[in-house]
Amino acid sequence: MLSWLRRYAPIFKWLLAVGLLTALFWFNREGLADLGRREIGWSLFAAAVGVRFGSLCLTFLRWWLLVTGIGLPFTVKEAFRLGLLGEACNFVGPGAAGGDLVKAVWLAKDSPGRRASAVATVLLDRVLGLWALFAAGAVASLLPVGTKPGPEMAWAVRVLWGGTIAGLIGITLLLIPAVTRSRLMSWITTWPVVGRIAKELIDSISLYQGRPSAIIMAGVLSLLGHVGFLSSFYLCAMALHGSLGADAGQAIPGYIDHLVGLPLPEALSAAMPTPGGIGALEGALAWFYQQHQQTVLPGSTAAMLESARLNGLLTALAYRMTALLVGACGIVFYFSAKRDIPAAEPSPE
Repeated sequence: MLSWLRRYAPIFKWLLAVGLLTALFWFNREGLADLGRREIGWSLFAAAVGVRFGSLCLTFLRWWLLVTGIGLPFTVKEAFRLGLLGEACNFVGPGAAGGDLVKAVWLAKDSPGRRASAVATVLLDRVLGLWALFAAGAVASLLPVGTKPGPEMAWAVRVLWGGTIAGLIGITLLLIPAVTRSRLMSWITTWPVVGRIAKELIDSISLYQGRPSAIIMAGVLSLLGHVGFLSSFYLCAMALHGSLGADAGQAIPGYIDHLVGLPLPEALSAAMPTPGGIGALEGALAWFYQQHQQTVLPGSTAAMLESARLNGLLTALAYRMTALLVGACGIVFYFSAKRDIPAAEPSPE
């Protein structure tokens, strides 16, 4: 059964992604037909691509800090090479294992005897990235220049703050030796499935306890990187909708509103079992734009809400194009290494 799932899981992922996109395009087919009449700001779109690439580079540096922080030999060049490889695998190679797992496999291959630590750096990198995504949105919600969240979005802000505070407390506690050696942590490592992952994270974080600066710097890079990703989203929105004017039916969220409203759709797309979160991000962003329209103009007509939803979908598709363009430079690495990836799988140890 397990081998059958491994063989056909990639097919199901792509079928799910195609199905979600097909549904989105079908229900928005009339609005999408009007896209050709819009004036696209290509300079803004180019800026969005550049900002996304710069933000991606910060994530590569973050991972490099985490790997070298536990004493594994790793160069910045290698971090960029494997980072680009993982970025490409998020889109063109879900069956190979996905971006994070491919990075973990390759690093573990080059770290015999410390494979668990190598894999744990990727897990910790993902945890810090998710925390920074929530923290960026939570802090932005305090800025007075943004739109005050309505009832539909207020719960999202509470989730952002809950995740930010919980993550900060959890990371701080794990940097205290007495906590990682406690009976509670030992008990958690005995849990089925998650116990092994927890043990790898705890063992690796224990190595950072003597070098907390690595975690702090990685957290700072995470915050800067995610602000950059969210800024790239906003630039895509301006490139598509900046010439629409002040018509309430065509209004788009402001910059701060994007910082507050996008973290949860981003997190949702990362959790979806589709390549690169295809379909989930587009649907979530369309919903966010519609909720924002309802907040700024409670009396919005059905046509205005539909227009706002379409703007969200188009913005997500534009952002998807920036991801594909940036990830294209990693496709060469993916295909050149594709044959070696299965052979690089770490042993059960």
